[in-house]
Amino acid sequence: MKSNRYYLDYNASSPIADSVKEWLATGNYDFANPSSVHTQGKQSRREMEKVKDFLFETFGLSSNEFRLFFHSGATEGINTILKSYCNQCFYYHVTDHSCVGNIKDSFKSYVEYDFSKLDAISGTGRGILNWTWVNNETGVVRPLSEIASVKRENNDLIVHVDGVQAVGKIDHWNKLDSTIDAYTFSGHKFGALKGIGFSFIKNTIELKQHIVGGGQQQGNRSGTENIIGIVSLKYALQEMISNYNFERQNQAKTWFENQLTELIGTKGEVVGAKEEHRNGNTIYFILYDTLAQTTAMALDMAGFDVSNGSACSSGAVIPSRVLKGLGYDDKLAKSAIRVSFSPYLDKEEASLMWAKFSSVIERFL
Repeated sequence: MKSNRYYLDYNASSPIADSVKEWLATGNYDFANPSSVHTQGKQSRREMEKVKDFLFETFGLSSNEFRLFFHSGATEGINTILKSYCNQCFYYHVTDHSCVGNIKDSFKSYVEYDFSKLDAISGTGRGILNWTWVNNETGVVRPLSEIASVKRENNDLIVHVDGVQAVGKIDHWNKLDSTIDAYTFSGHKFGALKGIGFSFIKNTIELKQHIVGGGQQQGNRSGTENIIGIVSLKYALQEMISNYNFERQNQAKTWFENQLTELIGTKGEVVGAKEEHRNGNTIYFILYDTLAQTTAMALDMAGFDVSNGSACSSGAVIPSRVLKGLGYDDKLAKSAIRVSFSPYLDKEEASLMWAKFSSVIERFL
């Protein structure tokens, strides 16, 4: 809670972690260009390498098998990796993030795959596939084991995992499967500074520079490295490791969701409620007879910052692309509200929010 408001849009962006704010307040951080050969530059380089070592250790991958490069965030990282294979077939799912779906026309060919028919990909030969580990709108989780088994059957298929929504939202978020070829994360989703992200890619995987220039980061991504942003990743993840408890978060979210489901009854629904695997922080609900912008405005006036599950362009609300892909019509795809909680949500906080939140929702029932 900040300024008497409840921030419930963690899937969009997380507040800066306390440890990062405390570190920045000291003013004691490296600023020099890591490519400079003087003493300050070398110190920045050492700090950057320490963060790399920390990330490999945290996510359980080996630097002998993978390399890591920093970028401005997942949109850049995903574009860099996927577009390196434009001459091959691109496999994507309709519920992938827009930075994935909107680049399909860059490829020689593309195929929209079905989660229930993954075996069909096993014999297709060369190509690159994007796998969204945790959906940013619905909170539905697609276990890594499902796509890792496809990779084992088709070694010519390159698999990239969008891991942006995993940290602080699912159990074992830092246990990656080394069978998979690449992973991408964004720092601002878990308390690091905006404008910094990182990707792991196997050493055997070709990567074409998306940002060209001075050839920094062994040619993986040119441009002066954002050393302050890079170090913020370490502080934010250390705080997450120390304080995150999936069971506590999930129990509180589930309690809140059960209250909401009972309240709206037959006048709405929670999207993905019956899915086997879900994260611990997201509730995506529809009120059948109310547009999302109306609900979101009422919640905003009551002190809740939520997302209206659909994109805005030039002031016009358009249907959620994810919901359309799941078979919802335009009206329902314009009526969804996404609530995404803090990694540190507990039952007491959920109860305090519910009293006020429910009074807003009741107006539309």
